[in-house]
Amino acid sequence: MESRSFRIRYFMKKKHKIMHSVLRVLELPQDLDPHLIAIRWIGGEDLLIEQHRGILRYDSETVRFLCEQGIVAVSGSGLTLDRLTETRALIRGDIRSVCFEDKS
Repeated sequence: MESRSFRIRYFMKKKHKIMHSVLRVLELPQDLDPHLIAIRWIGGEDLLIEQHRGILRYDSETVRFLCEQGIVAVSGSGLTLDRLTETRALIRGDIRSVCFEDKS
């Protein structure tokens, strides 16, 4: 079973590298890569996160998201999850910082 899991992870990484190379060679925007997280901070009060893998922590002062490249931590006060889907989240409140923690 462990061997199969390793093969799946290996092929997923290979697929991601090929996708990244194709985008670069064709000079297409990197935001077309479905594995890259996209963050849009709108006016200091709204933050849209796309391509997250799940919520690690949520309270009125901190929201932490798992993504393929690492962890995105949002800090502030009065934070609420206004819209949440499997891959997208809209955070509202007084957002003070957004930090990225690399997986490595």
